[in-house]
Amino acid sequence: MTAEALAAILRRSPVILLDFDGPVCSVFAGYPAAQITEELRALALDQVDELPPAMSAITSPHEFLIASAEVSAELARHVEEALQTAETKAVESATPTPGVEEFLRACRATGRQLAIVSNNAGGSVRAYLDRVGLTELVDHIEARDPSDPALMKPSPHLVEKAAQALAVEPDACTLIGDQTTDVQAARAIGAASIGYANKPGKADDLAASGADAVIAHIDELTEAIRAN
Repeated sequence: MTAEALAAILRRSPVILLDFDGPVCSVFAGYPAAQITEELRALALDQVDELPPAMSAITSPHEFLIASAEVSAELARHVEEALQTAETKAVESATPTPGVEEFLRACRATGRQLAIVSNNAGGSVRAYLDRVGLTELVDHIEARDPSDPALMKPSPHLVEKAAQALAVEPDACTLIGDQTTDVQAARAIGAASIGYANKPGKADDLAASGADAVIAHIDELTEAIRAN
């Protein structure tokens, strides 16, 4: 996609919503998600006699959290607490996404508001931004609600809450994310979406899910912002 076409999308969006894991950094680069899920599974087995068979095949910590809530609210509470701790540890070794700082600075220079909208724990998002010196470039963080994992994307809840916090309607926002759940959340509430295809095979999935545009590099966004 050309910078001009991206610019046309972004021109309608004074507010940028940015997913955290992927567009901002690789959260689990040094502490793999599959390892965290195994640790959560062991914790869960300490809390209950047995888990549903389907939970033995889950490799995503967020999917495991959702499945835990289907077992019991008490189990979900224990898993949520452990996952928050694990995510905070993970961001200590998270690696930045190439070009993201330049993009954040371009948003600030062009007068756009910017929020992180993430299924990760808010504490881990803040810890990462502080560690790499990007906190001042982010106006708001809307992160996982620890009381209800069902409110994670693809639910539009986090997108709606971010828009409310920044005092705009959802259709004034563009959400940038690397998962189809990001696109689904944006579409459900009338926000625009740009898919970040940072791995092979993602571009087709993001396009099929209804993304308004798909990019392969964050630098493409920076060019588009500056072209406005």
